[in-house]
Amino acid sequence: MGTESWLTVRSLVCHRDVDMAIACLGSMLKLSSESIRLVIHDDGSLTPEDMERLVHELENCHVVSREEANDRVSQQIKNYPNCTRYRYEQAYSLKLLDIPLLSEGDIAYCDSDVLFLKPFTGLFHLSDPDVSAAFMMDCREAYSILPWHLMGANRIKLPSKVNVGLIFLRKQAHDLDFLEWCLSDSNREFKSIPNWIEQTCWAALGQRVGCQLWNPKQVVLVQSHKSITDEVVAAHFVSTVRGLLWEFYHQIQISNEARSPVSIDTIPAKDCDLLALSHSLLRHRLGGVKHRALKTLQKGYKASWE
Repeated sequence: MGTESWLTVRSLVCHRDVDMAIACLGSMLKLSSESIRLVIHDDGSLTPEDMERLVHELENCHVVSREEANDRVSQQIKNYPNCTRYRYEQAYSLKLLDIPLLSEGDIAYCDSDVLFLKPFTGLFHLSDPDVSAAFMMDCREAYSILPWHLMGANRIKLPSKVNVGLIFLRKQAHDLDFLEWCLSDSNREFKSIPNWIEQTCWAALGQRVGCQLWNPKQVVLVQSHKSITDEVVAAHFVSTVRGLLWEFYHQIQISNEARSPVSIDTIPAKDCDLLALSHSLLRHRLGGVKHRALKTLQKGYKASWE
C-alpha cells in the first residue's frame, strides 16, 4: 500500500508522557481499520532518546522537533503578532498553530492520553460537506470566556461542550486571521482561564464552519470506572483520572483482531448557553478553592510535625 493512501494523524507529546503516548497512540495504530501515518510534535521537552524510542516503538511514526517546527511555523505566522506571542506562552498553542499549519491536508489530531479499546473505522472523516469540524464531547463547558460574553449584539457563539482530545478540521477551515482576533490584547473574552484558551479557539473555529461531536457513547471523556461501557471505542483519560488509564490498557491487551471494526458516529453540536457556561465556571471556581484549601491544610499539618 502506498503512503499516499494512508491517513496522517498528529499528536503533541512531552517528555513526561512518552510511556503513555506509546501505549495510547499505539492502541490507535493497532485498532484503526485505516493505515495511519503518525506525526508526533515535540513540545520542546523531548530528548533525543525520547524521539528515538517513539519512532522505534510506534510503527510509521515521524517526530517533528520543536526546533524544526519553530523554523517552519515562525515564517507562516510572522505577520500575526498575537499568534506569535501566544505560541511562546502556552505549550497547548502548538496544537492550535503548529499542527494545522504543518498539516498538508485536513487536520486529524489525537492527544497522547486517548486510549482506543476496540477496532474502529471512520473516525477522522465527515460525510456532510457543510460540516468542517468534529470534536469530542466534554462533561462541561470548559471555555475561557465569561457568561456575559454570550450576550448582546457582539456575543460570542460557541458549540456546547467541545473537548479537543480528538480533533478533525478541514484544512481550509483553519483561519489565522480569526485566531489573531481571538488572541488580541483587546479581546479579553478569550482569556479569563488561560489553560482553556486553546480549546475555546478550536470551538469558535468549529462554530464558524459547522461542527459535530463524536458520539459520546463511543468516544468518552473518562470521569470514573463507570464511564467505560461496552459501547466505548476511545477513552480520554485526563490528568484527574490518569491512574485508571493503565488498568484499562492492560485489559485491551487481549487480542481484538477477530472483532469487526466499529463505525464511529457523529451528532450535531448544540449551542453553548449562558446557564450551562455559568454552572461550569462556578464548578471550576469552587474546585480551585477546594484545591487551595486542601493544599493549605497539608502545609499546616506538615509544619506541625516539623
